[in-house]
Amino acid sequence: MIGLGLAGVSIGLSALLASASVTPANDAWSRKLARRGVDPSIVQDPIAITPAIRAAADEYSGRGGNVVDQLRRMQSALFDKDAFHFDYEPGLTSTADDALQARRGNCVAFTNLFIAMARSRGIHVKAGYLTPRVAGEKHGDLVYVNTHVVAVYQLFDRSVVFDFYGRRQDEVPRIRLLDDLELAALYVNNRAIAALSRGDLASAEAGLEAVVRLAPDFAGAHGNLGVLRRRRGDIPGALDAYRTALAIEPRNPAVLSNLAALYLDTGHLREAQTALRLADMSTATVYTLVARGDLELADGRPDDALKFYKRAARLDPDIPEPHLAIARLEKSRGNVRGARKAAARALTIAPDNQEAQALSREIAEAQAER
Repeated sequence: MIGLGLAGVSIGLSALLASASVTPANDAWSRKLARRGVDPSIVQDPIAITPAIRAAADEYSGRGGNVVDQLRRMQSALFDKDAFHFDYEPGLTSTADDALQARRGNCVAFTNLFIAMARSRGIHVKAGYLTPRVAGEKHGDLVYVNTHVVAVYQLFDRSVVFDFYGRRQDEVPRIRLLDDLELAALYVNNRAIAALSRGDLASAEAGLEAVVRLAPDFAGAHGNLGVLRRRRGDIPGALDAYRTALAIEPRNPAVLSNLAALYLDTGHLREAQTALRLADMSTATVYTLVARGDLELADGRPDDALKFYKRAARLDPDIPEPHLAIARLEKSRGNVRGARKAAARALTIAPDNQEAQALSREIAEAQAER
């Protein structure tokens, strides 16, 4: 059987949002939301400029130089322990103002703050996310698909990128620029994923319904809506959401993994296999690669399964699941040495992993019987 978890698309490297209060939107922001049919009480402007943000921008941008010089000085100040010192916290997505007050957050929080500071000085910086960098993180039966958000300043024919993932970066290919409503959509999407992970389905539903209105071409949000509906037991609704997502991105691996998991739950193995084979494995997470390996194994192709497991292990050497899959496969083929090596690797990565512990014991017992 193919082992698949639900996959929620979360922006900002594990960007599970901590609870944050929603302040009333200003009139201009409210009008923007109203045009999309979105309740302003649900969606904050994540890059709203406050007096404190304006003052920080004035202080850290310094004097002299061109626009890029000012932006680089602001970025340097955010990294400088003797100046501002922003602590990177993967699990915290926040608005610009909250980030300024807390001085911590993930790449979304960093980027929101930087954009608001830049715009307070009349410099039009936008958000963008890097499409090639895709990672996954598992929380229970949810697999979060994480991408990375950056700030971008368009300088003539090139993009100057300000990266806040613990380092700075000048130019990165394949950046998708986001308008302000799309940036807000990603912010609310993270809130909804956090609500979904803690079982607050009502809040998650309200957030995701807002997200698909703000950013109707955001395939991940439609996919997340499918996850939510599946959690509610609304199978037709989940299928509709997945179809909408796949009409936007036909080979999206997170959406196709969700669809495959739904098919498996409803006893449609062949449809699950078809869905997973359509997934673009070049942007798949470790967990999707392992699931694809499980599919090959279920179809009687252990060598092909092993290739996917090893590829998953290379993609992220610090996740135990690929090594556990390799250990199970080698054990089933009688390769005790290979099984023991893979299980030991899984235990080294995650000493408390119960499956790794049990598998190691089984392999040791099998070896002792020889």
